[in-house]
Amino acid sequence: MIYLIVRKRKNDYSEDYRIDKWAKTINEANKLLGALTLLDDDEDNMYFIVPAQENPALILTDEVEKQNGISEELPF
Repeated sequence: MIYLIVRKRKNDYSEDYRIDKWAKTINEANKLLGALTLLDDDEDNMYFIVPAQENPALILTDEVEKQNGISEELPF
């Protein structure tokens, strides 16, 4: 399973969500969460872990990946 580390930035007017990191295990995700929380001193930012929903409809076949030059590495 893949875990996403999401940053929530809240100000007076809006909230913004962004995926900052991803991890393959919950232990790795916890380490990343701890590091991001310690390094970010902005009070408007909050980080949390979200398990990624793997949707079979979005999984590309090998044939489609090869035709489009898609690699197996995640882009983030």
